[in-house]
Order: sequence, then C-alpha cells, then structure tokens
Amino acid sequence: MSDIKLNARQRGRGKEKPEKKIPAVVYGPNSKNINLTIDGKEFNKVYNQAGESTLVDLAIEDKEPVKVLIHDVQRDPVSDEYIHIDFYQLDMNKKLTLEVELKFSAIEEAEKAAQGELTRNMDVLEVECLPKDLVKEIEIDVSKKLKRIGDVLYAKDITLPAGLILATDPEAALMSVQEIKEEIFEEPKKEEAPVAGEAEEKKEEAQESEEKPEENKKENKNT
Repeated sequence: MSDIKLNARQRGRGKEKPEKKIPAVVYGPNSKNINLTIDGKEFNKVYNQAGESTLVDLAIEDKEPVKVLIHDVQRDPVSDEYIHIDFYQLDMNKKLTLEVELKFSAIEEAEKAAQGELTRNMDVLEVECLPKDLVKEIEIDVSKKLKRIGDVLYAKDITLPAGLILATDPEAALMSVQEIKEEIFEEPKKEEAPVAGEAEEKKEEAQESEEKPEENKKENKNT
C-alpha cells in the first residue's frame, strides 16, 4: 500500500498561505467532485515519487486520507509551472487498466555483448490490476534477453510484479538489437587547378573579347 501522503485544502475555505498554491480537483466513481488547492513544493515532491501510477494518500484538511492517482497534470507552456491537477479517487476493490513506465537497465552491457545497437520501441506497458498492486515502474534487465544481433525483447518476455496482468499485445516489441551502421563521410571534391598553358590561353581569350567591342565601335564610325 502507498505511504506517499499529500495534504490539500478545499478551495474557498479559510485564508490561503502566501506559498504557491495549485488549483486541483478530486473525483471518482464513488465520490463527488471536490475543488482543492495544493502546495506547489509539496506536490512537486510527491509527483517525483509517485508519478501517475502509484497510489497517493490525499488528506483533505482534517478528513481521513483517500487513495488517489495523479490523473492529469497541466503546466503553463511558457513557465512550465503547474497550473491544475486532477486526482482520481479509486475503488480499491475494482481492477483498473493503466500504463506503467518501463525502466531498462544493463543497456551498455547488452550492446557490448551483442556488438550491436539497442533500439527502443516502447517506454510503457499497459497492465490490469487492483489499486493495491500498482507500481510506479517496471525495471527490466535487457542483458538477459538481448545477446545477439536480431534479438527482440517482447512484452510477453517481461516478468511482471505480483498482481499485474499484461494488457499490452504480448507480441509487441519493446526493444531489439540492430547492427551498428557506420556513417561514411565523403570529403568535398577539390576543383582541379588549370594547367599553366591553359590558364594563359583563357587569359588571352578574355582580353581579346574585351578589345573586340572597341574595334567594332571604330568600324561603325568610319562607315
């Protein structure tokens, strides 16, 4: 069960402290919508711990904490500061389906052993579980599966934590080993310098072309 706690106040009740406050709302299948305010620093700390797939004990003033997920986080596109938070209050007896982040480890070891390059195709797995079995992330040691060029790590290869059921397509490729492609850099071609004789001939031709207009002018005057 979660031991991550977050305090909240109902919006519009009492005087707010001068610290940065974030407007929020909590809702769920068995609860009414409640508008809240959250301390910015406290929320940032909790969000870094819990992400969006770990239970949080949301304590609204002096009421008993309720189990919630951080469901939606809105940020200012310019300042990147939090501007609104949605919390989803869970039915602890009902299974839910959500995405859990994948944390890949031993990537360098796998690339060295396979003498190839690892290509990542997916960063999350969709799972089904009861709220009590939720985890923030699933760690995967890729060196145990990816050992040669052409090896593929599929969703079905992942050993899930207790209580989690795979909802992603079992044949979905999470990561594979590809042959390292060497980039070939071509040096720009240098223009060949003209032979000494050719350079003189071109120079003389240029001079003749400049003199001809003058000769044509004189001939026109004489006529």
